[in-house]
Amino acid sequence: MNTEESSSSQELEEKKPSLRAERCGIASLLSSLRSDHLASKIDELSTTEAAASEEIPEEIPENRPLNRKEKRKLQRMQEIDQEVKKKAQEPVEIAEIPTNLKNTFCDKATFNSYNAQFGYKSTENNNFVHFSIQNEQGNRALVASQDRFIRMYKIDETPEVIWKHNTGNLVLDSCWENSGKGVFSSSKLRPIQLFDTENGSILGAYNGKDAGDNITAAMSIGQSGSSLIGGFKNKFQIWDIEYTGDAIQHIKSFDNDYNTGTTGLPMSITPHPTMPDLFAAGGSSSLVAIYSLKWRNAVSTIEGSLKGYTNLHFSPDGLKLYASERKGDIHCFDTRMNMLTQILKRDMTATHRTRFSIDKSGRLLFSGTSGGDVIVYDLHEYSEELQPAHVQNVASRCVPCVDLKGKKLVLCSGERVYPDDKLLGDQDQEICMDHERSENSFQIFEIQN
Repeated sequence: MNTEESSSSQELEEKKPSLRAERCGIASLLSSLRSDHLASKIDELSTTEAAASEEIPEEIPENRPLNRKEKRKLQRMQEIDQEVKKKAQEPVEIAEIPTNLKNTFCDKATFNSYNAQFGYKSTENNNFVHFSIQNEQGNRALVASQDRFIRMYKIDETPEVIWKHNTGNLVLDSCWENSGKGVFSSSKLRPIQLFDTENGSILGAYNGKDAGDNITAAMSIGQSGSSLIGGFKNKFQIWDIEYTGDAIQHIKSFDNDYNTGTTGLPMSITPHPTMPDLFAAGGSSSLVAIYSLKWRNAVSTIEGSLKGYTNLHFSPDGLKLYASERKGDIHCFDTRMNMLTQILKRDMTATHRTRFSIDKSGRLLFSGTSGGDVIVYDLHEYSEELQPAHVQNVASRCVPCVDLKGKKLVLCSGERVYPDDKLLGDQDQEICMDHERSENSFQIFEIQN
Protein backbone atom coordinates (compact mmCIF):
# COMPACT_ATOMS: atom_id res chain seq x y z
CA MET A 1 0.00 0.00 0.00
CA ASN A 2 2.79 2.34 0.79
CA THR A 3 4.36 1.74 -2.55
CA GLU A 4 1.06 2.36 -4.37
CA GLU A 5 0.38 5.58 -2.46
CA SER A 6 3.86 6.86 -3.14
CA SER A 7 3.54 6.08 -6.84
CA SER A 8 0.15 7.85 -7.07
CA SER A 9 1.50 10.91 -5.29
CA GLN A 10 4.40 11.02 -7.71
CA GLU A 11 1.98 10.87 -10.65
CA LEU A 12 -0.07 13.75 -9.22
CA GLU A 13 3.05 15.82 -8.70
CA GLU A 14 4.07 15.14 -12.30
CA LYS A 15 0.62 16.16 -13.60
CA LYS A 16 0.46 19.48 -11.69
CA PRO A 17 3.06 21.35 -13.76
CA SER A 18 1.48 20.08 -16.94
CA LEU A 19 -1.94 21.52 -15.91
CA ARG A 20 -0.39 24.87 -15.05
CA ALA A 21 1.39 24.95 -18.38
CA GLU A 22 -1.83 24.15 -20.16
CA ARG A 23 -3.63 26.92 -18.33
CA CYS A 24 -0.90 29.42 -19.19
CA GLY A 25 -0.94 28.29 -22.78
CA ILE A 26 -4.70 28.60 -23.03
CA ALA A 27 -4.58 32.06 -21.45
CA SER A 28 -1.91 33.26 -23.85
CA LEU A 29 -3.85 31.78 -26.76
CA LEU A 30 -7.04 33.54 -25.71
CA SER A 31 -5.26 36.87 -25.24
CA SER A 32 -3.65 36.60 -28.65
CA LEU A 33 -6.98 35.75 -30.20
CA ARG A 34 -8.61 38.71 -28.47
CA SER A 35 -5.88 41.08 -29.62
CA ASP A 36 -6.13 39.79 -33.17
CA HIS A 37 -9.91 40.15 -33.04
CA LEU A 38 -9.68 43.71 -31.72
CA ALA A 39 -7.10 44.63 -34.33
CA SER A 40 -9.28 43.26 -37.08
CA LYS A 41 -12.26 45.17 -35.68
CA ILE A 42 -10.25 48.38 -35.60
CA ASP A 43 -9.11 47.82 -39.16
CA GLU A 44 -12.69 47.25 -40.21
CA LEU A 45 -13.87 50.40 -38.48
CA SER A 46 -11.08 52.49 -39.99
CA THR A 47 -11.53 51.14 -43.49
CA THR A 48 -15.29 50.80 -43.79
CA GLU A 49 -15.91 54.54 -44.25
CA ALA A 50 -13.14 54.89 -46.80
CA ALA A 51 -14.26 51.74 -48.59
CA ALA A 52 -17.84 52.87 -48.55
CA SER A 53 -16.86 56.25 -49.91
CA GLU A 54 -14.84 54.58 -52.65
CA GLU A 55 -17.51 52.08 -53.52
CA ILE A 56 -20.52 54.39 -53.36
CA PRO A 57 -19.95 57.46 -55.54
CA GLU A 58 -21.46 60.81 -54.58
CA GLU A 59 -24.72 61.71 -56.19
CA ILE A 60 -24.24 64.07 -59.09
CA PRO A 61 -26.55 67.11 -58.80
CA GLU A 62 -29.02 67.66 -61.55
CA ASN A 63 -28.13 70.03 -64.35
CA ARG A 64 -29.89 73.21 -63.36
CA PRO A 65 -29.03 76.92 -63.64
CA LEU A 66 -27.35 78.54 -60.64
CA ASN A 67 -29.48 80.78 -58.48
CA ARG A 68 -28.55 84.34 -57.56
CA LYS A 69 -26.66 83.50 -54.36
CA GLU A 70 -24.70 80.69 -56.01
CA LYS A 71 -23.73 82.96 -58.89
CA ARG A 72 -22.56 85.67 -56.48
CA LYS A 73 -20.57 83.17 -54.44
CA LEU A 74 -18.91 81.69 -57.53
CA GLN A 75 -18.12 85.16 -58.87
CA ARG A 76 -16.65 86.22 -55.53
CA MET A 77 -14.45 83.12 -55.35
CA GLN A 78 -13.14 83.81 -58.85
CA GLU A 79 -12.42 87.43 -57.93
CA ILE A 80 -10.56 86.36 -54.79
CA ASP A 81 -8.43 83.92 -56.83
CA GLN A 82 -7.59 86.65 -59.32
CA GLU A 83 -6.65 89.07 -56.54
CA VAL A 84 -4.39 86.47 -54.90
CA LYS A 85 -2.64 85.84 -58.23
CA LYS A 86 -2.13 89.57 -58.78
CA LYS A 87 -0.70 90.04 -55.29
CA ALA A 88 1.64 87.09 -55.78
CA GLN A 89 2.88 88.45 -59.11
CA GLU A 90 3.33 92.09 -58.09
CA PRO A 91 6.46 92.72 -56.00
CA VAL A 92 6.09 95.30 -53.23
CA GLU A 93 8.65 98.09 -53.38
CA ILE A 94 9.86 99.81 -50.24
CA ALA A 95 8.16 103.21 -50.01
CA GLU A 96 10.21 106.39 -49.77
CA ILE A 97 9.58 109.24 -47.36
CA PRO A 98 7.53 111.90 -49.23
CA THR A 99 8.92 115.37 -49.72
CA ASN A 100 5.62 117.00 -50.64
CA LEU A 101 1.87 116.36 -50.77
CA LYS A 102 0.28 117.90 -53.87
CA ASN A 103 -3.39 118.84 -53.51
CA THR A 104 -5.35 117.68 -56.57
CA PHE A 105 -8.93 118.09 -55.28
CA CYS A 106 -10.73 119.86 -52.44
CA ASP A 107 -14.50 119.80 -51.86
CA LYS A 108 -15.82 122.27 -49.28
CA ALA A 109 -19.06 123.36 -50.96
CA THR A 110 -20.78 120.00 -50.41
CA PHE A 111 -20.54 120.36 -46.63
CA ASN A 112 -21.50 124.04 -46.31
CA SER A 113 -25.26 123.89 -46.96
CA TYR A 114 -26.38 122.24 -43.73
CA ASN A 115 -28.86 123.38 -41.11
CA ALA A 116 -29.57 120.93 -38.31
CA GLN A 117 -32.92 121.00 -36.53
CA PHE A 118 -31.36 119.73 -33.32
CA GLY A 119 -28.33 120.36 -31.12
CA TYR A 120 -26.75 123.67 -30.19
CA LYS A 121 -27.81 126.85 -31.97
CA SER A 122 -24.23 127.98 -32.46
CA THR A 123 -23.17 124.74 -34.19
CA GLU A 124 -26.27 123.84 -36.23
CA ASN A 125 -24.42 124.57 -39.50
CA ASN A 126 -21.29 122.57 -38.65
CA ASN A 127 -21.45 119.63 -41.06
CA PHE A 128 -18.11 118.15 -40.07
CA VAL A 129 -16.81 115.08 -41.93
CA HIS A 130 -16.39 111.86 -39.94
CA PHE A 131 -14.17 109.81 -42.25
CA SER A 132 -13.14 109.21 -45.86
CA ILE A 133 -11.92 105.80 -47.04
CA GLN A 134 -11.00 104.60 -50.53
CA ASN A 135 -11.13 101.14 -52.07
CA GLU A 136 -8.12 99.00 -52.95
CA GLN A 137 -8.30 100.01 -56.61
CA GLY A 138 -8.00 103.70 -55.67
CA ASN A 139 -10.86 104.87 -57.92
CA ARG A 140 -13.69 105.34 -55.38
CA ALA A 141 -13.89 106.98 -51.96
CA LEU A 142 -16.66 106.82 -49.37
CA VAL A 143 -17.24 109.92 -47.22
CA ALA A 144 -19.54 110.18 -44.17
CA SER A 145 -20.56 113.47 -42.55
CA GLN A 146 -22.67 114.86 -39.72
CA ASP A 147 -25.76 115.37 -41.94
CA ARG A 148 -26.35 111.57 -41.87
CA PHE A 149 -25.33 111.15 -45.52
CA ILE A 150 -22.74 108.84 -47.00
CA ARG A 151 -21.35 110.00 -50.35
CA MET A 152 -19.50 108.05 -52.99
CA TYR A 153 -16.81 109.98 -54.87
CA LYS A 154 -15.28 109.03 -58.17
CA ILE A 155 -11.59 109.91 -57.73
CA ASP A 156 -9.84 108.27 -60.70
CA GLU A 157 -10.47 111.02 -63.28
CA THR A 158 -12.43 114.19 -62.55
CA PRO A 159 -13.46 113.80 -58.88
CA GLU A 160 -17.18 114.16 -58.28
CA VAL A 161 -20.02 112.72 -56.20
CA ILE A 162 -21.71 109.88 -58.11
CA TRP A 163 -24.34 109.08 -55.45
CA LYS A 164 -25.32 109.83 -51.88
CA HIS A 165 -27.60 108.04 -49.43
CA ASN A 166 -29.36 109.23 -46.29
CA THR A 167 -28.71 106.62 -43.59
CA GLY A 168 -31.48 107.99 -41.35
CA ASN A 169 -29.23 108.40 -38.33
CA LEU A 170 -25.67 109.07 -37.23
CA VAL A 171 -23.12 107.08 -39.26
CA LEU A 172 -21.00 104.94 -36.92
CA ASP A 173 -18.61 102.99 -39.15
CA SER A 174 -18.04 101.77 -42.70
CA CYS A 175 -15.68 99.44 -44.51
CA TRP A 176 -15.12 98.28 -48.07
CA GLU A 177 -16.08 94.82 -49.28
CA ASN A 178 -12.92 92.94 -50.30
CA SER A 179 -13.74 92.97 -54.02
CA GLY A 180 -14.37 96.75 -54.00
CA LYS A 181 -17.80 96.36 -55.60
CA GLY A 182 -19.68 97.02 -52.37
CA VAL A 183 -19.37 98.94 -49.14
CA PHE A 184 -20.72 98.13 -45.67
CA SER A 185 -22.11 100.89 -43.47
CA SER A 186 -23.48 100.95 -39.93
CA SER A 187 -25.61 103.75 -38.47
CA LYS A 188 -27.37 104.30 -35.17
CA LEU A 189 -30.52 102.19 -34.61
CA ARG A 190 -30.06 100.58 -38.03
CA PRO A 191 -28.74 97.21 -39.27
CA ILE A 192 -25.51 96.93 -41.23
CA GLN A 193 -26.26 97.64 -44.89
CA LEU A 194 -24.37 96.67 -48.03
CA PHE A 195 -24.40 99.30 -50.81
CA ASP A 196 -23.46 98.88 -54.45
CA THR A 197 -20.37 100.90 -55.29
CA GLU A 198 -21.59 102.23 -58.64
CA ASN A 199 -25.24 103.17 -58.04
CA GLY A 200 -25.71 103.11 -54.25
CA SER A 201 -28.50 100.54 -54.27
CA ILE A 202 -28.91 98.44 -51.12
CA LEU A 203 -27.81 94.86 -51.77
CA GLY A 204 -28.50 93.44 -48.33
CA ALA A 205 -28.95 94.08 -44.61
CA TYR A 206 -27.27 92.26 -41.73
CA ASN A 207 -29.30 92.44 -38.54
CA GLY A 208 -27.45 92.90 -35.28
CA LYS A 209 -29.69 92.00 -32.36
CA ASP A 210 -29.57 92.37 -28.59
CA ALA A 211 -30.77 89.96 -25.89
CA GLY A 212 -34.37 91.09 -26.46
CA ASP A 213 -34.24 90.27 -30.19
CA ASN A 214 -34.30 93.99 -31.07
CA ILE A 215 -32.28 95.56 -33.88
CA THR A 216 -29.19 97.25 -32.49
CA ALA A 217 -26.40 99.18 -34.21
CA ALA A 218 -22.85 97.92 -34.67
CA MET A 219 -20.28 100.37 -33.31
CA SER A 220 -17.62 98.97 -35.65
CA ILE A 221 -17.52 96.59 -38.61
CA GLY A 222 -14.83 94.67 -40.44
CA GLN A 223 -14.43 91.88 -42.97
CA SER A 224 -12.21 88.82 -42.55
CA GLY A 225 -12.29 86.52 -45.57
CA SER A 226 -15.92 85.73 -46.33
CA SER A 227 -17.08 86.72 -42.83
CA LEU A 228 -18.54 90.07 -41.81
CA ILE A 229 -17.77 91.02 -38.19
CA GLY A 230 -19.86 93.50 -36.22
CA GLY A 231 -18.74 94.93 -32.90
CA PHE A 232 -21.40 95.39 -30.23
CA LYS A 233 -21.28 96.02 -26.49
CA ASN A 234 -19.38 93.10 -24.91
CA LYS A 235 -19.80 90.84 -27.96
CA PHE A 236 -19.18 90.31 -31.66
CA GLN A 237 -21.68 89.02 -34.21
CA ILE A 238 -20.53 87.19 -37.34
CA TRP A 239 -22.29 86.86 -40.71
CA ASP A 240 -21.54 85.04 -43.92
CA ILE A 241 -21.46 87.80 -46.52
CA GLU A 242 -23.50 85.73 -48.96
CA TYR A 243 -26.39 85.35 -46.51
CA THR A 244 -28.12 88.40 -45.07
CA GLY A 245 -30.35 88.49 -42.02
CA ASP A 246 -29.41 87.36 -38.53
CA ALA A 247 -25.89 86.51 -37.42
CA ILE A 248 -24.70 82.91 -37.66
CA GLN A 249 -22.14 83.16 -34.87
CA HIS A 250 -21.64 85.08 -31.62
CA ILE A 251 -18.38 85.69 -29.76
CA LYS A 252 -18.10 87.19 -26.29
CA SER A 253 -15.61 90.04 -26.25
CA PHE A 254 -14.42 89.06 -22.76
CA ASP A 255 -14.10 85.52 -21.37
CA ASN A 256 -14.47 85.46 -17.59
CA ASP A 257 -13.16 81.89 -17.32
CA TYR A 258 -9.80 82.65 -18.93
CA ASN A 259 -9.72 86.41 -18.24
CA THR A 260 -9.01 87.26 -21.90
CA GLY A 261 -10.47 89.74 -24.36
CA THR A 262 -11.73 93.33 -24.22
CA THR A 263 -14.62 94.98 -22.44
CA GLY A 264 -17.02 97.78 -23.35
CA LEU A 265 -17.63 99.05 -26.88
CA PRO A 266 -15.30 97.87 -29.68
CA MET A 267 -14.47 100.97 -31.75
CA SER A 268 -12.32 99.28 -34.40
CA ILE A 269 -12.01 95.84 -36.01
CA THR A 270 -9.16 94.89 -38.33
CA PRO A 271 -8.44 91.47 -39.93
CA HIS A 272 -5.07 89.76 -39.75
CA PRO A 273 -3.19 90.16 -43.08
CA THR A 274 -1.83 86.60 -43.27
CA MET A 275 -4.29 84.55 -41.17
CA PRO A 276 -7.92 85.23 -42.15
CA ASP A 277 -9.15 83.31 -39.10
CA LEU A 278 -7.87 86.06 -36.78
CA PHE A 279 -8.97 89.65 -36.21
CA ALA A 280 -8.04 92.35 -33.69
CA ALA A 281 -10.40 94.64 -31.81
CA GLY A 282 -10.05 97.56 -29.43
CA GLY A 283 -12.29 100.26 -28.07
CA SER A 284 -13.38 102.02 -24.93
CA SER A 285 -11.29 99.87 -22.56
CA SER A 286 -7.53 99.75 -22.08
CA LEU A 287 -7.32 96.24 -23.56
CA VAL A 288 -6.57 95.24 -27.14
CA ALA A 289 -7.29 91.64 -28.10
CA ILE A 290 -6.82 89.27 -31.03
CA TYR A 291 -9.71 86.86 -31.61
CA SER A 292 -10.08 83.59 -33.49
CA LEU A 293 -13.20 82.87 -35.52
CA LYS A 294 -12.49 79.15 -35.24
CA TRP A 295 -12.11 79.02 -31.46
CA ARG A 296 -14.67 81.78 -30.81
CA ASN A 297 -12.46 83.31 -28.18
CA ALA A 298 -9.62 85.76 -27.63
CA VAL A 299 -6.24 84.14 -28.25
CA SER A 300 -4.19 87.15 -27.18
CA THR A 301 -4.79 90.13 -24.87
CA ILE A 302 -2.57 93.21 -24.57
CA GLU A 303 -2.73 95.91 -21.92
CA GLY A 304 -2.67 99.44 -23.36
CA SER A 305 -3.79 102.98 -22.60
CA LEU A 306 -6.59 103.83 -20.18
CA LYS A 307 -7.97 106.30 -22.75
CA GLY A 308 -8.94 103.51 -25.13
CA TYR A 309 -8.35 103.16 -28.87
CA THR A 310 -10.31 104.29 -31.92
CA ASN A 311 -8.49 102.63 -34.85
CA LEU A 312 -6.34 99.52 -35.33
CA HIS A 313 -4.09 98.30 -38.14
CA PHE A 314 -1.75 95.32 -38.49
CA SER A 315 1.63 95.65 -40.15
CA PRO A 316 1.77 93.82 -43.52
CA ASP A 317 3.56 90.84 -41.92
CA GLY A 318 1.11 90.71 -39.01
CA LEU A 319 3.82 90.85 -36.33
CA LYS A 320 2.95 94.35 -35.12
CA LEU A 321 -0.35 95.96 -34.25
CA TYR A 322 -0.75 99.76 -34.36
CA ALA A 323 -3.52 101.42 -32.34
CA SER A 324 -4.68 105.06 -32.40
CA GLU A 325 -5.10 106.30 -28.86
CA ARG A 326 -8.17 108.40 -28.12
CA LYS A 327 -6.97 112.01 -27.78
CA GLY A 328 -3.35 110.90 -27.86
CA ASP A 329 -0.52 109.14 -29.66
CA ILE A 330 -0.30 105.99 -31.78
CA HIS A 331 0.89 102.87 -29.96
CA CYS A 332 2.77 99.95 -31.50
CA PHE A 333 2.31 96.48 -29.95
CA ASP A 334 4.42 93.41 -30.67
CA THR A 335 1.98 90.52 -31.11
CA ARG A 336 4.68 87.94 -30.31
CA MET A 337 5.43 89.33 -26.83
CA ASN A 338 2.02 90.99 -26.23
CA MET A 339 3.55 94.24 -25.07
CA LEU A 340 3.86 97.91 -26.02
CA THR A 341 7.16 98.47 -27.84
CA GLN A 342 6.88 101.91 -29.48
CA ILE A 343 4.98 105.20 -29.20
CA LEU A 344 4.43 107.42 -32.25
CA LYS A 345 4.12 110.98 -30.95
CA ARG A 346 1.45 113.28 -32.40
CA ASP A 347 -0.69 116.26 -31.44
CA MET A 348 -4.26 114.98 -31.20
CA THR A 349 -6.60 116.58 -28.67
CA ALA A 350 -9.93 116.16 -30.50
CA THR A 351 -12.49 113.61 -29.37
CA HIS A 352 -12.93 112.32 -32.94
CA ARG A 353 -12.55 108.68 -33.87
CA THR A 354 -9.19 109.23 -35.53
CA ARG A 355 -8.05 106.91 -38.32
CA PHE A 356 -4.59 106.40 -39.81
CA SER A 357 -3.14 104.40 -42.72
CA ILE A 358 -0.07 102.24 -43.43
CA ASP A 359 1.41 101.74 -46.92
CA LYS A 360 1.75 98.26 -48.45
CA SER A 361 5.49 98.00 -47.80
CA GLY A 362 4.97 98.63 -44.10
CA ARG A 363 7.46 101.48 -43.87
CA LEU A 364 5.30 104.64 -43.81
CA LEU A 365 2.41 105.48 -41.50
CA PHE A 366 0.18 108.48 -42.29
CA SER A 367 -1.97 110.26 -39.71
CA GLY A 368 -3.65 113.60 -39.04
CA THR A 369 -3.45 116.02 -36.12
CA SER A 370 -5.72 118.46 -34.31
CA GLY A 371 -3.89 121.38 -35.91
CA GLY A 372 -4.73 120.36 -39.49
CA ASP A 373 -1.40 118.67 -40.32
CA VAL A 374 -0.66 115.42 -42.11
CA ILE A 375 2.26 113.63 -40.46
CA VAL A 376 4.31 110.74 -41.85
CA TYR A 377 6.31 108.29 -39.72
CA ASP A 378 9.22 106.13 -40.86
CA LEU A 379 8.50 102.79 -39.18
CA HIS A 380 11.98 101.49 -40.04
CA GLU A 381 13.41 103.78 -37.38
CA TYR A 382 13.71 101.80 -34.17
CA SER A 383 13.21 104.06 -31.18
CA GLU A 384 10.84 103.93 -28.23
CA GLU A 385 9.38 107.36 -29.02
CA LEU A 386 9.14 108.07 -32.74
CA GLN A 387 8.77 111.59 -34.13
CA PRO A 388 7.25 112.35 -37.58
CA ALA A 389 9.61 112.25 -40.55
CA HIS A 390 7.44 114.64 -42.59
CA VAL A 391 4.84 117.24 -41.56
CA GLN A 392 2.62 119.29 -43.89
CA ASN A 393 -0.32 121.55 -43.06
CA VAL A 394 -3.44 120.89 -45.15
CA ALA A 395 -6.27 122.57 -43.16
CA SER A 396 -6.93 124.98 -40.33
CA ARG A 397 -8.96 122.44 -38.40
CA CYS A 398 -8.63 118.83 -37.24
CA VAL A 399 -7.77 116.07 -39.75
CA PRO A 400 -9.47 113.01 -38.20
CA CYS A 401 -8.97 110.52 -41.04
CA VAL A 402 -6.38 109.80 -43.73
CA ASP A 403 -6.34 106.84 -46.13
CA LEU A 404 -3.49 105.85 -48.46
CA LYS A 405 -3.66 103.65 -51.56
CA GLY A 406 -0.59 103.67 -53.77
CA LYS A 407 0.41 107.28 -54.42
CA LYS A 408 -3.04 108.67 -53.66
CA LEU A 409 -3.96 110.02 -50.23
CA VAL A 410 -7.52 110.99 -49.31
CA LEU A 411 -8.41 112.83 -46.12
CA CYS A 412 -11.15 114.82 -44.46
CA SER A 413 -11.08 117.84 -42.17
CA GLY A 414 -13.51 119.19 -39.63
CA GLU A 415 -14.38 118.92 -35.98
CA ARG A 416 -17.38 118.99 -33.68
CA VAL A 417 -17.48 122.35 -31.84
CA TYR A 418 -19.22 122.84 -28.50
CA PRO A 419 -20.48 126.19 -27.14
CA ASP A 420 -17.99 126.06 -24.26
CA ASP A 421 -15.08 125.54 -26.64
CA LYS A 422 -12.13 127.85 -26.01
CA LEU A 423 -12.21 128.89 -29.66
CA LEU A 424 -15.65 130.48 -29.22
CA GLY A 425 -15.89 133.88 -27.58
CA ASP A 426 -18.96 136.08 -27.16
CA GLN A 427 -22.40 135.00 -28.33
CA ASP A 428 -22.33 137.48 -31.20
CA GLN A 429 -19.22 135.84 -32.61
CA GLU A 430 -20.23 132.21 -32.10
CA ILE A 431 -21.75 131.63 -35.55
CA CYS A 432 -18.97 133.58 -37.27
CA MET A 433 -16.26 131.62 -35.46
CA ASP A 434 -18.02 128.36 -36.24
CA HIS A 435 -18.02 129.10 -40.00
CA GLU A 436 -14.46 130.37 -40.05
CA ARG A 437 -12.93 127.58 -38.01
CA SER A 438 -14.92 124.56 -39.19
CA GLU A 439 -13.07 123.90 -42.47
CA ASN A 440 -15.19 120.88 -43.30
CA SER A 441 -13.78 119.34 -46.48
CA PHE A 442 -12.83 116.24 -48.43
CA GLN A 443 -9.42 116.42 -50.11
CA ILE A 444 -7.23 114.32 -52.41
CA PHE A 445 -3.44 114.52 -52.44
CA GLU A 446 -0.73 113.04 -54.63
CA ILE A 447 2.41 111.89 -52.87
CA GLN A 448 5.62 113.29 -54.33
CA ASN A 449 9.08 111.97 -53.46
